[in-house]
Amino acid sequence: MSAIRLNGQYVLLRDVEKKDFLAFVQQCLPRITAEEPVPHTMAHVLAGLLAEGKPHTDPVVQAGFQCCASLGIKNMWTDGASASVTEEVATDASQGLETAFGFAAIQSGVAAAAAACNAFRRKIVINEVEHAVTRQPKEVLMQVAQAVANMKNVNEPIFVTAGRALGGRIKEGFGPEDPHTMAILCMLTDFGATGVKIDVEKNLLGFAPFSHANAMASAILQGLDAEKVGEVRKAIERTNEQFRKVMAQQQAAATGGQPAPQGAAGQQQQVTVPRVMGTRRRR
Repeated sequence: MSAIRLNGQYVLLRDVEKKDFLAFVQQCLPRITAEEPVPHTMAHVLAGLLAEGKPHTDPVVQAGFQCCASLGIKNMWTDGASASVTEEVATDASQGLETAFGFAAIQSGVAAAAAACNAFRRKIVINEVEHAVTRQPKEVLMQVAQAVANMKNVNEPIFVTAGRALGGRIKEGFGPEDPHTMAILCMLTDFGATGVKIDVEKNLLGFAPFSHANAMASAILQGLDAEKVGEVRKAIERTNEQFRKVMAQQQAAATGGQPAPQGAAGQQQQVTVPRVMGTRRRR
């Protein structure tokens, strides 16, 4: 990743600070849509900076070049504030994979590009139906985050609170197309959730194993350093280990201590947590 071709010429990539990567990615986030690949969006933002007259050596411009290169762009052309990507390859970063969140990438700041790819291309399974997660406006996310915080019970994991909030929305008839419901899905995936099962009749809440990559990406976009992002990964592993233990106990109870029958593997992937959804217990 020492150079990238722009308008037929090689541009050398120079060291810049983490804040420059974050500044560039923050400019990209509002422009990301479901229709356009994230690397191409970043190429357009880079073209816009160049169209403003910023030199190749500008730190944020350099961060843009490095973000694009990390996402697999090898050759691009600009026409004013628009960019055309003519050569690219798939990379772990462009797919938002955990392998793109190494210590050096996080410390340098370039991992922010991979984190954006992860955050804006997530899916979550709700009651066995897969939904694309669409990031909501900041004001909606903040409103929902405050509402979830207000209904949190003592010693309750925040992802369980968010799950209860989702259950409450579903119980009231709101689906993922509702902005506040989608904001809860954004929050859940930020915590690492990949699947939630809600039984409104029985007031049961279930979770599939959490994603290290999702939680790490969210931490990176918040500007956390590599050590803190590593702590986030360890926290997800602890949560998944707790899930595994609870699932084993639930299976043993369901089968009378006998091994789970063949074909039940899919059912083993979800731990059920009894909760009264959408309600708040007095402290």
